[in-house]
Amino acid sequence: MHYPQLQLEGYTPGGGPRMRLLLVQTAHGLTPSSGGYKANVCLLRNLSRLGHATAQVCYAFPEELDKYARRAKAKGVYPGVIGLEPVIVTDGKNQEHKLHINEFTDEWGILNTTIARHDSRIKGLTGVYSRAITDFRPTHVLFNDSLTMKLTAGHALRETFKRVCIVHSAEQVPFGPYCAGVEGHCISAKVENEMLRKLDGVWSVSKAIQRYAWEHGRLQTKFLAHTPWTFLDVDTGRMPAIRNNVDKEEIGMVNPAPIKGLDIVLGLAAKFPHMKFVTWTSWGSKPRHIERIKAYPNIRIEATTPNTDDIWDRIKILLAPSIWHEAWGLIVTEAQLRGIPVIASNSGGLPEAKVNVPPIIPINPVTGHQRDENGDYIIPDQDIGPWEEALEKLMTDREEYLTLAALSAVKTAGWLKSVGQRTHERWLQSMM
Repeated sequence: MHYPQLQLEGYTPGGGPRMRLLLVQTAHGLTPSSGGYKANVCLLRNLSRLGHATAQVCYAFPEELDKYARRAKAKGVYPGVIGLEPVIVTDGKNQEHKLHINEFTDEWGILNTTIARHDSRIKGLTGVYSRAITDFRPTHVLFNDSLTMKLTAGHALRETFKRVCIVHSAEQVPFGPYCAGVEGHCISAKVENEMLRKLDGVWSVSKAIQRYAWEHGRLQTKFLAHTPWTFLDVDTGRMPAIRNNVDKEEIGMVNPAPIKGLDIVLGLAAKFPHMKFVTWTSWGSKPRHIERIKAYPNIRIEATTPNTDDIWDRIKILLAPSIWHEAWGLIVTEAQLRGIPVIASNSGGLPEAKVNVPPIIPINPVTGHQRDENGDYIIPDQDIGPWEEALEKLMTDREEYLTLAALSAVKTAGWLKSVGQRTHERWLQSMM
């Protein structure tokens, strides 16, 4: 199978001023399981390749630091790992912890300030973020959290850098029915709403999120599709290898959770006990969700994997039955680029992620207005009939599968080739 080639090798610095971009990731940043955080890192890598100075602050495990330092050396980049002064922080129970902070340069030339990962939510990290700004002297600070938005508003160097918020979910913005639908977002909605409108740029990662921001908050945002580097092979900068998985047996789902359509997957597993399903846990997969899955003998449960080739080498079909207002769905675009058919819902930005390649199945979405005693969304009943029909057809009709696999790869690659390779760079430069 042949499709349009796109590579990032041989990039040369373009016109416009050279930027210094600092990304603040208030979650796992080196090998993130979240699509949003992965896209953020890929944006930095792309901008670094374009000749701009880049840095990020993120959480990391010690073994990750070692791995990335070794990779940098192998690529001819001196990592220069140094330990910074530890930070004393408190968790939600007001217990103190000493967090070790390290700094190193990775193979893409990004200066990383890594914070030792801790299982509890912790306070007192504003000093780390503030120091990173002071030391790096950025022209732009990029973030997708309210903490950094508040911190940068009052920073001593505020007038020397632009502030840009990347909106990866409807729950992230401080208005509308999904406000505060995910823990850690919209803590002070009124204050955050006012501050959001004073930023230099607000980037929506899908047209669905852009519409949501306007319809519910009259907030004008810039829609930019994820940088092409997000979807290309991390080592070669080229299109990923096409899979020929027609003879595979497993049906995959990533991040099994109710808002991601877990009930639909469980319904399919019950309907087709002879079919093999596999799920990879992620940020939304709680212990109570895993216990439900264990009741189905034809579903395997795998831990989060930093190497998505583990997924693509195994599955025949990917299920993406999300019922919340999905921002994009990187995993969907990644699967289709590899010629793996995806059966997805029509929720939020998923049709955009699928480049409107069928099947796209209507669902009964969470409203955002109905919450349970824990504050979680009430999951509405779903009609899984269309899902049963689509899945059975692809699993039993070889020609149908091969046709859809080819269409998925060709159309998704064609879309990716149309995405401007310097669009993000030029938008950020326009603020200077």
